[in-house]
Amino acid sequence: MQKLTLIQQNDTHGCLEMHDELYWHANGPVLKKAGGFARIANYVKEVKRENDNVLFFDGGDLFHGTLPLMSSKGEAILPLLEQMELDGFIPGNWDFAYGKEQLKHLVGHLPFPALACNVLDEDTGEPLLHPYLIKEMQGVTAGIIGLSYPYVDITMPGSFSEGLQFSRGVEEVRDIVNDMKGEVDVVILVSHMGLPLDAKLATLVSGIDVVLSGHSHDRVTKPIITGETLIVQAGSSSSFLGHLDITMDNGKVTDADYRLVDMNETIREDGKMKEIVQTAMEPYRMERETIAGDTNSILHRMTLNEAPMDRFLTDAYRHAFECDLAFSHGWRYGSPKSHGALSLEDLYSIIPTNPEMFTLEMDGHTLWQTLENNLEQVFSDDPFQQKGGYILRSSGLLMTFKPYNPKGYRIQTMQIGRQDLDLHKIYKLAGGGKQLFKTKEAQKTYNGTHAIDVLRSFLKEKGPYETGQMGNIISV
Repeated sequence: MQKLTLIQQNDTHGCLEMHDELYWHANGPVLKKAGGFARIANYVKEVKRENDNVLFFDGGDLFHGTLPLMSSKGEAILPLLEQMELDGFIPGNWDFAYGKEQLKHLVGHLPFPALACNVLDEDTGEPLLHPYLIKEMQGVTAGIIGLSYPYVDITMPGSFSEGLQFSRGVEEVRDIVNDMKGEVDVVILVSHMGLPLDAKLATLVSGIDVVLSGHSHDRVTKPIITGETLIVQAGSSSSFLGHLDITMDNGKVTDADYRLVDMNETIREDGKMKEIVQTAMEPYRMERETIAGDTNSILHRMTLNEAPMDRFLTDAYRHAFECDLAFSHGWRYGSPKSHGALSLEDLYSIIPTNPEMFTLEMDGHTLWQTLENNLEQVFSDDPFQQKGGYILRSSGLLMTFKPYNPKGYRIQTMQIGRQDLDLHKIYKLAGGGKQLFKTKEAQKTYNGTHAIDVLRSFLKEKGPYETGQMGNIISV
């Protein structure tokens, strides 16, 4: 029998330090301190010191998500990664934010391999990164396949995918698994497709023993079993690690013990990593010390239909542009913010891209169809058609829908400003950036104002923010 330990982090999104994290309790959401690379580094170091066969992987969205990473195009995290004892990295959709050449530059400075079998470089026709890795350890040979997010060219701004081709990777993974037969003891897929897509892929490709899933920010506490494949995922924001101990015999996993490890304050920090993190954060002291305003509500993105953090965004947008509706993308990233002071650094973690604001005119019929398409991307009965994050966030909209209805028939009712939607009326919308309403780019009017400035002005003019009553987007 052979034993192997797999440790996973995914969707850290630039959360380098301990921060507020949201936990669901009987009386509702509760914030507690968790996370940070110093805790992760210490945990992994101790596990590797005490055990022989240990592999530690990052499942993507590593180079993006907070001000230090955005302003440095990902380079601020490189000194941390040199000390993290990672064995591999798979790029997520946000890791392509700075373009192909910058991603190649970043991974060229990593002391561990970057893997992706489903991303081609259009200039060469070859994979952008190594498709897989074979790792020889004490009595165990592991095959590790990397699978990046397949819809970067569809769901993200055009600059993310320029010069690249993406696929779902089903055939690529199947071919690699077949090639590995007889050569490895265990096949591990490290994926940034998202939990529903990974579960479907496991039904289409036999021979995968473990999927370390990413992208959908799921806190998996018990492995999902699809056929003979174990699927796990470890939350987000550096707040959790997945720890999987497996036993193998004759090329089969015979036993597995998994736990989702909360990186809370009981986990000791690695002193050297803590110093490196402090050095990385030091250039942004001004943003940390500058108070932009206050919130009387907990701001988070932990709910599917609508969320307080995004209501804050869209309320500010709607106030700034005096429009009928305001929208924001259904992002998952961004650590929660407790009630109290909001620093400029907090605003950048809420919307790190700081997009340029736009207004857009849209008739009621087009708006209805646009929101139906969004619901399909979230709730499609085919996981491979689930291409969104959460439901588009909004202010000024009241909508009821049936998530289980067929494509194009989910919305039941819709009101704008408390009046029934008029399919022929032209409505004025506000939003930010090129990801939101991507197919309507030619109709957008950008005005040179950026989201952070809008948020700061909103807090200054309106005082402490309160979300008010949630429940405008209702599943019925």
